[in-house]
Amino acid sequence: MGVETVLVARTDAVAATLIQTNVDARDHQFILGATVRGRGLAEVLAEGVAAGKAGAELQAAEDAWVASAGLKTFPDCVRDAIMGLNDITAHEKRRRLNEWAADGCSGDGVSHEQARAVAARLGVGNIFWDWDLPRTREGFYRFKGSVHAAVVRGRAFAPHADVLWMETSSPNVGECTAFAEGVKAAYPEAMLAYNLSPSFNWDASGMTDAEMADFIPRVARLGYVWQFITLAGFHADALVTDTFARDFARRGMLAYVERIQREERLNGVDTLEHQKWSGANFYDRVLKTVQGGISSTAAMGKGVTEEQFKNSGPGSAGSIQVVAKSRI
Repeated sequence: MGVETVLVARTDAVAATLIQTNVDARDHQFILGATVRGRGLAEVLAEGVAAGKAGAELQAAEDAWVASAGLKTFPDCVRDAIMGLNDITAHEKRRRLNEWAADGCSGDGVSHEQARAVAARLGVGNIFWDWDLPRTREGFYRFKGSVHAAVVRGRAFAPHADVLWMETSSPNVGECTAFAEGVKAAYPEAMLAYNLSPSFNWDASGMTDAEMADFIPRVARLGYVWQFITLAGFHADALVTDTFARDFARRGMLAYVERIQREERLNGVDTLEHQKWSGANFYDRVLKTVQGGISSTAAMGKGVTEEQFKNSGPGSAGSIQVVAKSRI
């Protein structure tokens, strides 16, 4: 790209469930709060620990607390409160919901205090909602992850990063589209990245083989200019090593020749002549420079094993000369 450094900003906000702090107003609309008055979760769990509870018992206590707390984001809480008003018409409810969408939870940085003020203006300023009660024992706030949350993060990163990467839990074109459209609405020239993750079970994605083949160009048209498989080499190495080792145990050297050496030759894989990958050619040139252009100890000199691969292949065994030992 003509530069020394490319800054890639990644967000996992799609699947996030916890966040360390509520200091950033851009996160406020996604933090979950309790809508039922009661004791805080941390206090309940601390009492459980003091009573000797641990492991599954503590988890059960937390699950029970969460189930009874009525957790919601503040925007959802306000929408539900407006819908629950009995003294206004359906038309007026729709008007207030539209006003809430426009002023109370739109954009990337409506703070909780600002949202409270809008809710009060719409007649639901007295609703109970507390984001501290559900905090975990470690102090984390509970977070409702979504593509919208990732879009907000992407817009925050856009002025400072070259490429924006949203991590997803499955190869979902709908999520890709929503993220691309959300970011590009504010930053049309933004470059996006996508992880074609081997963590996905692609066969369980619901896509046909043809749709998998078309996935990369389809996503590219949305603006995902860098697409990659994070662990393709790891899985490829593991597959080849495992299948070869099993076959080698059964068929010995024929397994190696058929599965590895001949395939390298047929596919033009450069490691067929692996000697040069050790740096032998480089050091030979150094030696020859020092010794006036010739060296009797050159690693790649006449008679080395690499010479066996010249003009050889399956069915041409007569052209292969066996040497007693390699110089490498």
